[in-house]
Amino acid sequence: MTSDELRKKFLGFFAARDHRIVPAAPLIPSDQTTLFTIAGMQQFVPAFRGETRAPAPRVATCQKCLRIDDLEQVGRTARHDTFFEMLGNFAFGDYFKREAIVWAWELVTKEFAIPGDRIWITVHPEDEEAPAVWRKDIGIPRERIVPVEDNWWPPGGGVGPCGPDTELVFDMGEQFGCGRPGCGPACDCDRWNEFWNLVFQQYNRGGDGSLTPLPTQNIDTGMGLERLALIVQERATIFETDLFQPIMDYIYEMARAADSSVRRGADAQADEAARIVADHARAITFMVADGVTPGNEGRGYVLRRLIRRSARLGRRLSLPMPFMSRVVPVVVRHMEGAYPELAGKQDVVVKFVQAEEQRFDDTLEQGSQLLERVIARVKESGGSRIPGETAFELYDTYGFPHELTAEMAAEYGLEVDDEGFSQAMERQRERARAAAATTFAYRGAEGYADLAGKTAFRGYEELEVQALVLHLLKDGKEAQNARAGERVEVILDHSPFYAESGGQVADTGTLEAENVRARVEDAHHPAEGVLALRVVVEQGELLRGEQVHARVDVERRRAITRAHSATHLLHHALRTVLGPHALQSGSLVEPDRLRFDFAHFSALTPQELQQIEDLANRSVLQMHPVEACIVPLEQARAAGAMALFGEKYGEQVRMVKVGDFSVELCGGTHVVNTGAIGLFKITAQSSIGAGLRRVEGVTGLAALEYARHQEQLLAAAAELMRCAREDLPARIEGLHSDLREAQRRIESLQARSAGAAADDLVSATQVIEDARVVVGRVANLSAEALRNLADAVLERLGSGVVVLGTEADGKALFVGEVSQDLTQRGVHAGKLVGDAAKMAGGGGGGRPNFAQAGGRNPGKLDEALGRVVEIVRKQLGSGE
Repeated sequence: MTSDELRKKFLGFFAARDHRIVPAAPLIPSDQTTLFTIAGMQQFVPAFRGETRAPAPRVATCQKCLRIDDLEQVGRTARHDTFFEMLGNFAFGDYFKREAIVWAWELVTKEFAIPGDRIWITVHPEDEEAPAVWRKDIGIPRERIVPVEDNWWPPGGGVGPCGPDTELVFDMGEQFGCGRPGCGPACDCDRWNEFWNLVFQQYNRGGDGSLTPLPTQNIDTGMGLERLALIVQERATIFETDLFQPIMDYIYEMARAADSSVRRGADAQADEAARIVADHARAITFMVADGVTPGNEGRGYVLRRLIRRSARLGRRLSLPMPFMSRVVPVVVRHMEGAYPELAGKQDVVVKFVQAEEQRFDDTLEQGSQLLERVIARVKESGGSRIPGETAFELYDTYGFPHELTAEMAAEYGLEVDDEGFSQAMERQRERARAAAATTFAYRGAEGYADLAGKTAFRGYEELEVQALVLHLLKDGKEAQNARAGERVEVILDHSPFYAESGGQVADTGTLEAENVRARVEDAHHPAEGVLALRVVVEQGELLRGEQVHARVDVERRRAITRAHSATHLLHHALRTVLGPHALQSGSLVEPDRLRFDFAHFSALTPQELQQIEDLANRSVLQMHPVEACIVPLEQARAAGAMALFGEKYGEQVRMVKVGDFSVELCGGTHVVNTGAIGLFKITAQSSIGAGLRRVEGVTGLAALEYARHQEQLLAAAAELMRCAREDLPARIEGLHSDLREAQRRIESLQARSAGAAADDLVSATQVIEDARVVVGRVANLSAEALRNLADAVLERLGSGVVVLGTEADGKALFVGEVSQDLTQRGVHAGKLVGDAAKMAGGGGGGRPNFAQAGGRNPGKLDEALGRVVEIVRKQLGSGE
């Protein structure tokens, strides 16, 4: 069976057993407690904790996941990967151990035709029920049921829902084993393929480690599609299954085009590199498609690391840079059947990956320069080895590959402390593991479990409603009242207040009754399905159970809706002017401004900005209707609705349509007609990361205020220039012309002065070991003028050493130049000025033939220059 057939058969099996098939969540989890979605159950954690209602009593999914805790094992073992698909079935207080086990066995042995006599079972030693089901209901021999202490989820003793698990392990055969005594189903060697884990969530672990039974018993299972395909398709590794083969074939095709000697199976290291590149290509494609962009921290750092690791390993296959961006379309073509959204995002993914590959080329150049300085320090100190910590810093901070460090070090006769490097790497892994163990998604908001779904949001239709105060929460705990001056959270049965979501800020307003007035400062979702108001009681006493008049600040809401609808017009205009790759990656919608982030790889020109602004305002003036409706997700996709990167959507979605040109999935509030926006004005653009741009703008009355402010600035400038506003450009150009002429005169005078100064300096030349040396202090020159003077002196000398110093802006400046014949004799300008600058409380350096440096203490300038002759003598060898 193909991987597509395996997916469909799994979901179909559970659909026939009354499971609702829920779409995969994005790789960026909504709970934000992990960097990535790492398990199929993660999107259901609030339901497992009892904070929200489950989408159905029985659910099944095929979830895209990403884990990097075993990164070094990828490509080296038969079954480790970073990106994978997890097939799972879940029950929330419905069926439990027996049904989960019986169905699992039926599916794998009958539907997937996996030989039952090659499946072993692991269980938790204290779980008596699961082994009994395996023996009595399934007929598994006692000797093939193995108790394993680690069969508990989540691992590491996390707080929250937990329980024992049972795993299905396939015996790949003795030829894949490690050969160690006691090798069995709990062994991590390639013989034992643990492919399905059934977790029985029946306890809640408290902060003190105590276990108490959960109100309901839940089922949480996860089966890796890649590991399943490995078994069903009878392959030795996951990289030989149809999930990887098209990608692997293309990688070898590229490699052979670059080097005809490359052959699959001919070089173990090259084959390992190909497997890693194929794995990372899948991970990279899905990460960028779900809204991750390369960066220096968090998810962006992981993405950057995977791209650069692939680029580095491509050297083993003779792959020419850039090559990862060429693999992306292969991944898309192979996976778009299961994930159709990939096709529309292919161009964006390719451009991001290509830009990062180019950046890595630049990083290699920067890293080489840093490493050269490290090598120079090691050799100067008489050492023979680059410290492991230093090599790891080059790798971790600057992205410089460790093997390149070793290669360059060997060229200078040095070694690298590989053991120290490995220790530094392991310390980082330990920190990552500790963070993962303590931040897995079982932490979260507590105290809101019973509040999910209690508030009916009325804010699309009404801005003021009569509502009942269902709950008052002080510090997350239930209260009966709140007096003047107190801050509380309020849960209403009906609410007109929009809670911050999708980039749109929350509404503010008031709650009023006969004897109370409270100010609503914020509305938020403390847990999925819960709408809470942050409220300050201004007068009287707010009581749980009383009726209040809930009123949104109307003018503020209208300003927000103008800005939000303008972002839809802006999105359309950006894609029209720049191209379909200019997809939204984030936004902020406030009453007085909007901010819109999108994919693009260069600054927008003034002409492009004007085109975008004109197109958006033309849409405003054409007064297009803005309509919102709730439709099934598939219907919205069929209508071409655009989704925001990283957003999680349910089976029913809200689709916002502007005219006949913009259709987006959006839960925000909008104008009913684009004419209500009034005016849209772009106020700024900036870069916010590799391949990401940001546009800021204003609408409505804020746009009017912006225009007035610009008029005031022009009026002030015209007054200062003593001219009419329309004459400002000509007047400013005249001033620039006068300034340029004055600058030319100054430069001419400086050149004549520098020529005379150069002659004076040359007349004081010293001769050291037949080398001509000029050292001197000159008065108050800029760094550029000092460099020019040094050039003039060395030009007059022909062969020689020049070191000059000056005081500028309260600091000491040094410049050194050395002719090529003397650099070959060991004179080094960088070391000359570097040592001099140290005496003046600074530092610096540079190349053997030219260098500059600075110091904080100009009072030491003469003393520092006095050392230069001695240093030159030592470099020439006569002072030893």
